[in-house]
Amino acid sequence: MDREALEQLLTAYTAAEQEYLREGTPDKEVPQPSELLEEEILPPGESIGIVRQDRFRPVGSHKHNYIELNYVWSGGCSQVVQGKKIVTSQGEICLMDSEAEHSVGLCDEQDILINILIPKRYFNHNFFSRMSGQGILSRFLLNAVTKQRNREHFLQFPTSQNPKVAWIMEQILLEYYGDDLGRQEVLDSYMILLFTEMLRCFRADSGNECLKETVPLFEILHYMEKKYLTCTLSQTAEYFGFHPVYLTAMLKEKTGKSFVEHIQSQRISQAGNLLLRTDLTVAEIAEKVGYNNVEFFYRKFRQMYECTPGEYRKNFSSGS
Repeated sequence: MDREALEQLLTAYTAAEQEYLREGTPDKEVPQPSELLEEEILPPGESIGIVRQDRFRPVGSHKHNYIELNYVWSGGCSQVVQGKKIVTSQGEICLMDSEAEHSVGLCDEQDILINILIPKRYFNHNFFSRMSGQGILSRFLLNAVTKQRNREHFLQFPTSQNPKVAWIMEQILLEYYGDDLGRQEVLDSYMILLFTEMLRCFRADSGNECLKETVPLFEILHYMEKKYLTCTLSQTAEYFGFHPVYLTAMLKEKTGKSFVEHIQSQRISQAGNLLLRTDLTVAEIAEKVGYNNVEFFYRKFRQMYECTPGEYRKNFSSGS
């Protein structure tokens, strides 16, 4: 499938749309069951589902037990989520929490809304271990996204001017509707890229209430992520003009972790990446991420991943 064929597929009338046009009753809501279940919606054997929203009639209030990612391919869309109206334009993304009650407004001919249906189990350890190297900053942003989405039941991402997101979404759709070799693995990789780009947009959105007061913290976490092998608490505090005691207290308050815990977490995360992407021995990896004592490394690794380095490599390596 190419871009032209994809465009034809997305704009062609579905059987339901043909019926709505024949009846000529655009104000009549499409009734929905009170709750849509992933086992009834997701195709068998698929890790995610993709559905193009039917046009020409609004969709009544409903909820589902999976996470939904809405992407506006063209035009625009309005929805009411938990009583709050939201409007998305071409290129924008809305991430909808499971169990969030919502309805969809009338979509006209040019309004192409793509729904990616994501079961909660999709966001497993393997998924998050591939997110941007699982760095300190990425983990913090993921936590921020999760907390805000849980509080608001949805989260909008300002991606309308982001050509990378548009390209990634096109590739996801081409893979999903195609039947090429390795389709599922390629889809998963594109989903990683999509969420990484969404996190970048989330971080760059200076108007985001969730992040307004954390800009200095971002810089500190980014510094620690890059310098995790050599930085110390006193050096980091001096670099940013803080007293070490203040820096420790701020990190604990804002992130729930101390300086040492962040550094240990980053080292073990990097070790996990090396286990999956190299043939280095465990001892070599331990030394590479800053541990001279292999037994101590094993203990810290097990605390974080609840398995040994060898078990981690066996369970999460590609093709396992």
